[in-house]
Amino acid sequence: MALVKIHDFYPNYQDEIFGGTDIKGMDIYAGTTDEKIGTVYDILLDDTGRFRYLVVDTGFWIFGKKVLLPIGSARIDYDAKRIYAIGLVDKNQVEQLPEYDELQPIDYEYEERVRDVYRDRTAATGATAKPAASTTATRDRDSYNYDQEPDLYDRNDTDHRNLKLYEERLIANKDRYKAGEVTVGKRVETEV
Repeated sequence: MALVKIHDFYPNYQDEIFGGTDIKGMDIYAGTTDEKIGTVYDILLDDTGRFRYLVVDTGFWIFGKKVLLPIGSARIDYDAKRIYAIGLVDKNQVEQLPEYDELQPIDYEYEERVRDVYRDRTAATGATAKPAASTTATRDRDSYNYDQEPDLYDRNDTDHRNLKLYEERLIANKDRYKAGEVTVGKRVETEV
């Protein structure tokens, strides 16, 4: 699936969707150690308008590297204006993530490298992830679907209450299509 930045998908998202505020710029902390990882640089959506990744700018922590955080691996605390990366504990784990380059398209192989790091974190932390459809199905390029890995991409009412509302609005406003066409012309007839 193609991934696009939220601004490219919905240019007026800040005012019309987030009410003038959004989560870009919020600080992201490691889920268990409360160590700051970076800040939200951007948000990536799939072609249906669903939130899939937060782009994390690690700043000087890892020499300005940008990495992806699947939305299901993030717990957003709106009151504290913080995001917690579930399953990431320290700098070494973030260094294992492939660097995000906004000038390069995100393909299946890149996403698999990102998912593998988070899959390993889920297994290492002993988190009880919802079972995927099957290991081969989740790793098959042609049949992969984000819904097959709910532990990485599912949003819940507690951790993502505002994102679900924003997402519903994005999807509702997404479908713009050519509904019809009018041809205007002039025809002159002379009768004798």
